[in-house]
Amino acid sequence: MSIDKIELMRKIFPYVLALLASYTLGGCYPHGPEYDTDFDLVYTAYSPDFDFKGATTFSLPDSVVKITGDALQAGEKPQFIAATYSDAILAQLRKNMTAYGYTEVDKNARPDLILLPTTTTTTNLFYYYDWGYWGWWYPGYPGGGWGWYYPGYYPPYVTGYRSGSVFVQMVDNKPEPSAGDGNVPVVWNFIANGLAEGSSTSILSRIQTSIDQAFVQSPYLKH
Repeated sequence: MSIDKIELMRKIFPYVLALLASYTLGGCYPHGPEYDTDFDLVYTAYSPDFDFKGATTFSLPDSVVKITGDALQAGEKPQFIAATYSDAILAQLRKNMTAYGYTEVDKNARPDLILLPTTTTTTNLFYYYDWGYWGWWYPGYPGGGWGWYYPGYYPPYVTGYRSGSVFVQMVDNKPEPSAGDGNVPVVWNFIANGLAEGSSTSILSRIQTSIDQAFVQSPYLKH
């Protein structure tokens, strides 16, 4: 079975991906999944009030953060995943954003959108991480007192998902840092779940396929 296409078009209630995956896989595979790809699942969510066509530029970091669940101390940088996987994730995000009509610019050139990719190799971890994981890189915002918020929809709070998940947040970088409470609005995100099993070649291929699928599920992003 290929990647499950899960698209929530309006307000999104909190979901437990592991529970969802168990129902989906259980229905498709009465004797259990047979291949690594049978575990793969892509979940996308977006803010219906955001004008994606009004955004034309984007920026990407040069590394992918590894979420460990540990709180970061002031000024401390997070851990990063290996370049082999990081480069693949960033390249596929760049490819899809460009294909959808966006132009990549430097983070200090005030891009309209910033994509923040992270991964986790820990199972049963409530998917929350504080702003500190990006405080070392995010342009224009103060070193403390800000975080994420999700205008117009609920964020994908999940528990119990499989190891090897890739989580990407797209944030609206157009508001001035001093506006409001200083929080960063997340307007689109996706989770690609279950990518840790298999060979390195298989994992890299499935990462690319999963990121492509996230964009296929999100036609509203296209210019």
